[in-house]
Amino acid sequence: MRKIFLVMGLCFVAFAALSQERYGINTGQGVQIDYSNPKVFEIAEIKYTGLRILDERALTSFAGIKVGDRIPIPGQEISDAIKRLWGQGIIADVQFWLTKTEGDRAWIEVKLTERPRILRYNITGVTSTQESDLKDQINIIGKVASSPLIKNSELLVKKYFEEKGYLNTTVKTVQSGDSVLVDGTSLTFEVDKNEKVKIRKIHFEGNEAFEDGRLKGPLKNTNEKARFWLFAHLFDQVFKTRPKSAVRYFAQSDTVATGEVKQFINDNVKLNILKSSKFIAADFEEDKKSLINFYNSKGYRDAEIVSDEVEKIDDEYIDVKIKVDEGNKYYIRNIEWVGNYKYTDAFLTEKLGIEKGDVYNRERIEQRTNFDGQNGDDINSLYSDDGYLFFRLDVVEVRAENDSIDLEMRMSEGEQATIKRIILKGNDRTSDHVVLREIRTLPGQKYSRKELIRTIRELGQLGYFDPEQINPQPIPNLQDGTVDIMFTLVEKSSDQIQLSGGFGGPFGFVGTVGLSLNNFSIKNIGNWDKWRPYPSGDGQKLSLQLQSNGRRFQSYSLIFSEPWLGGKKPNNFTVSLNRTANRSLDPYNNNELYGYLKSSGITVGLGRRLRWPDDYFQIQNSISYQFYNVYNFGQTLGFETGQSNSLTFNTVISRSNIDNPQYPKLGTQFTLAINATPPWSALMPDYFEPDGEGNPISEEKRYKFIEYHKWMMDLSMFIPLNKKFVVNARAHMGFIGSYTDRTDSGPFERFFLGGSGLNGANNFVIGQDIIGLRGYDDNSIVPVDPVTGFRGGIVYNKFVAELRYPVSLAPTSTIYLLTFAEAGNAWNKFSEYTPRNLFRSAGFGARVFLPAFGLLGIDWAYGFDSDLDLGITAGSQIHFTIGQQLR
Repeated sequence: MRKIFLVMGLCFVAFAALSQERYGINTGQGVQIDYSNPKVFEIAEIKYTGLRILDERALTSFAGIKVGDRIPIPGQEISDAIKRLWGQGIIADVQFWLTKTEGDRAWIEVKLTERPRILRYNITGVTSTQESDLKDQINIIGKVASSPLIKNSELLVKKYFEEKGYLNTTVKTVQSGDSVLVDGTSLTFEVDKNEKVKIRKIHFEGNEAFEDGRLKGPLKNTNEKARFWLFAHLFDQVFKTRPKSAVRYFAQSDTVATGEVKQFINDNVKLNILKSSKFIAADFEEDKKSLINFYNSKGYRDAEIVSDEVEKIDDEYIDVKIKVDEGNKYYIRNIEWVGNYKYTDAFLTEKLGIEKGDVYNRERIEQRTNFDGQNGDDINSLYSDDGYLFFRLDVVEVRAENDSIDLEMRMSEGEQATIKRIILKGNDRTSDHVVLREIRTLPGQKYSRKELIRTIRELGQLGYFDPEQINPQPIPNLQDGTVDIMFTLVEKSSDQIQLSGGFGGPFGFVGTVGLSLNNFSIKNIGNWDKWRPYPSGDGQKLSLQLQSNGRRFQSYSLIFSEPWLGGKKPNNFTVSLNRTANRSLDPYNNNELYGYLKSSGITVGLGRRLRWPDDYFQIQNSISYQFYNVYNFGQTLGFETGQSNSLTFNTVISRSNIDNPQYPKLGTQFTLAINATPPWSALMPDYFEPDGEGNPISEEKRYKFIEYHKWMMDLSMFIPLNKKFVVNARAHMGFIGSYTDRTDSGPFERFFLGGSGLNGANNFVIGQDIIGLRGYDDNSIVPVDPVTGFRGGIVYNKFVAELRYPVSLAPTSTIYLLTFAEAGNAWNKFSEYTPRNLFRSAGFGARVFLPAFGLLGIDWAYGFDSDLDLGITAGSQIHFTIGQQLR
């Protein structure tokens, strides 16, 4: 025992000596101190040496010892000062030296070695995109290379990859000195991501009301790896066992319970090929809340997750185990309304849509009392749409017995609020009156949540503001029962520049230059303060377009539109001018002109918003005149030389309630367009009769006054599947007819199908309607009249189904992906029309909406059907679209 105590004593003395040396004070030559008898000294001077970047005043503050202090030397004060300086993490070494003493005064030198500062760093073992993301988060340049800083940076890198499913990521930091600056260092973070960790299986314990497969549904972001183990299971049961065991296995199979079959399938089959099975802790936490919400929606209001565990299988897979306590299933017994004066109990109960005996569903109760989607068919909307801005409804569970719950609806209706002021913020470019005329909640009117939502849609449809950031904020004034509504707007560019080129059949390459100014202002032309960079702010539209391939083909168009003619009602006034020249040149004779087709036209239209059947309807009426002058130009217009006149009355009835013009998620669009010329053959029957010798009317005379009526219908529906995916279903139909049998519609306004539809209507060949049908060559589905030789159908059908997924909905660029299936055809006679005889295709693509250039798109499509008589073959196609949606 004496030896043991002797050894322990020596160890204690050695530890004390080391501790004193580590946190004590050193003495200079000729200076002596008695460690067993400390003496109090007054600090006469503290000198810091070895400094490069650090500030002496800051170090004095950190140390806690300054000139004039009286401290014992040696003593705890010196040790504490050393510890405080070490604790800053910016010093590699620190020593306190007692250099001189005079009486009770002491001179101290603090020798420091600073830690180097980080001059540069790089990350290895990652992709360039991952490195860029990480460097946006790691901000360490110029900071001291302390151990905590390096450790935190490593943890940040690990967290970044763990969120992407790399749970086994390791990070090692290599530090190297700088070749120029001795106080600088470079760091290299060596990252080894290893393989992504995936979920092999999810196990549930304690669930009796729902099977495992049903509970996995609410776990939207926590999914098992796809598996199909049936064959492996049967192989194990049959081929790896003795024949007697295999016979017994099959003989008992007809007695297996349904629950066992479901459990067997759940254990061996998981076909979630399109879902990620990587494990992300943050997503798992959200999914656990979703699981509880699922139980609550089924009446299990007391359900809870007792425990959860992540079990590592190997470096690639984990199992997730969730233990639940379901509790009892509850039903609604009684619903009592308190504080309601405007509506009766019976009316409110009917509006609520929840009755006695229904399964208790807290989420459903919240929806039906507070906010039930865009339709606003809930109790709160009932009151707020009628001005009751201060309305409040609290749902209280007053009694819960066995499996029954009594609810008390405690209401405070308050007073109806009147709108006092409309405050606009953010519309720096757009004039206030342009915004105010679209607002449906005007001063003096009762507050209406429904009209406020409609206003958000109307402002988004203008195209001047980012629809995702239109944020109206009601500001209640409780004293006078009024409300101010402040609209915070984020402007975006709605103007477009079109620079494109394409091959226009016989015309060869055709270039297009276009400019669309969608927030133009005529009255601000003389006001230089409103030039941004052109006179803008009044919501008028001005479009200019030029198409040409040189002398052979030129086309010019100008369109001006005033959406609020007179400034009081949404009367849309439009005027457009167009001029086209198409020349036939002789390439063997210095391109000498030997024929031409020239066309000039004007259209004037006036539209208005309707109130019936509802105010989503609009009607646009216009009158157009087009003059054609033809000389030695083949049979493009049915004759080689002559003139044609087209006077057309146009009516377009449309309805649109989509929520966003660039990327609609909800709503419908409907358009019925009717174009009709006067019935010249009925008004002037003698003109179209044969001459005195019985000769039929000449083609030149027949088409001098163009006659037809044309009907086109387009229907588009947008249905959200979840927060991301949207289904767009479209149907299109059109037909052309004549009034009498004295004449026909001729070659005008016929339908060409196939390709991207990029040429648009009436672009290169006068009067043709180009209908896109992906998967087939441009303008390839073109029936030909066997008698007249006119190309193009007089009736067409087209059906489209698209599934869309947004990549970015930012105002600077709207990007979404899509996959589609479509079918269509055109016929030369009504007797040949059948909607079952269609050319089918399917494919996928992408769309990018840039404010300056409009909609840009690319599609890959595969056409499934062939028609050798028309020269149509099945196969794959790549299509580009510019500045338009496919019709």
